[in-house]
Amino acid sequence: MKFYIKTDVGLRRATNQDAFCCARLSDGTEFTVLCDGMGGHRGGNLAAEIAVRGFREILGGQLHANLRPKDLKSILSGSIVRVSNLIADTARENSDFAGMGSTVVLAVRCGKKLCVAHVGDSRAYLFRSGKLQRLTKDHSLVQSLIDSGQITAEEGETHPHRNVITRVLGYSEDMLPEICISDVKPGDRFLLCTDGLTVTVRDGELEKILQENAPESLADLLVARALDAGGPDNVTVGLMVEEEREGK
Repeated sequence: MKFYIKTDVGLRRATNQDAFCCARLSDGTEFTVLCDGMGGHRGGNLAAEIAVRGFREILGGQLHANLRPKDLKSILSGSIVRVSNLIADTARENSDFAGMGSTVVLAVRCGKKLCVAHVGDSRAYLFRSGKLQRLTKDHSLVQSLIDSGQITAEEGETHPHRNVITRVLGYSEDMLPEICISDVKPGDRFLLCTDGLTVTVRDGELEKILQENAPESLADLLVARALDAGGPDNVTVGLMVEEEREGK
């Protein structure tokens, strides 16, 4: 797969509290991690940095190409619990960082499968055959209201509490992530992003941008679109692209 990643502080923030990493291991296993920190200027930065560093070390030491799907899910679930505890321990040791936390969305390419895990409202999408499919469901108050039928998805886009997250690395009691596994097909584009993109660019527009542009330009274009729409938050976009087979 090819990786394309772009991050920007946005137009209303003093610092960028998003963090990311991507890696290709010696056996061909690949992963991308995006985190969105919170908890004040110092706390948000630190939480995201701890998370990315923790995932890089844990996944780099445990992943390999021959993992069965259930074992891959177990590794990802365990890594999320461990990283959450790392953030919580740091916050307990220093009151300046009390309440800090981070979202995470990560994708692992293992053989012919891609496994996505997430906590919070950072998202993953699959773009295949011209259509965009969301692979994650936000852990947020608004999503809970949508799921219970109290508001519509359209109402959720402008809800005054749309930024309230219900599951976060570092201090949520329910730390079990949601995990899904997809087959990887030639031409697939897996899009990972923090909410700095999705609060400004709706799914329909994301799909149109993905339809009309080459993979290597997408990260720059999507970040630019978020800035054009006001850039209210840090924005990070990562793409994992499976190349087309020759002759296709």
